[in-house]
Amino acid sequence: GIADIGVFADGTPTAGLNTKTIGHDELVIVCSKEHALSKRKSISFEECLEYDFVGLNRGSSLLELTSRQAEKHSKTMRLRIQVRSYDAMCQMIAVNLGIGVLPFQACAPQIKAMDLKVIRLEDAWAKRKLLLATKAQGYQSPASTLLIEHLTEQGTQEVNAKRKQAK
Repeated sequence: GIADIGVFADGTPTAGLNTKTIGHDELVIVCSKEHALSKRKSISFEECLEYDFVGLNRGSSLLELTSRQAEKHSKTMRLRIQVRSYDAMCQMIAVNLGIGVLPFQACAPQIKAMDLKVIRLEDAWAKRKLLLATKAQGYQSPASTLLIEHLTEQGTQEVNAKRKQAK
């Protein structure tokens, strides 16, 4: 009840919310160009667990997701450093303190600016739907309604662009 609108990856509890898919997101491994993995084009998450990680602070949904995936392989992530933001993660990765799992679409500008290497994760869980959520009951302000329309339109444009690429 704190926010009028939420945008998050599928897998998050949505009881009491109206949701719709507005896009897709892909988690990728990011490393410096000097890292041992930098020549790889794709990799399984399990293989990555041999290396030090840069991660977000405890309680972040991304850290929870990756920690659960490591546990499924009966392993733990070797977190060398934890930071508060994707930008800080990219900065730590750029100085070769470890590798990181990042949402590519959200971090592409930082990845490019810092000349980092992107490696596709082969695991199915790395491809996620992005959901827009609103309260199931309640008033939407005109500003919220405009934002919902804009985000929905952007998601539709993304789907149409991907369909054209597939043809």
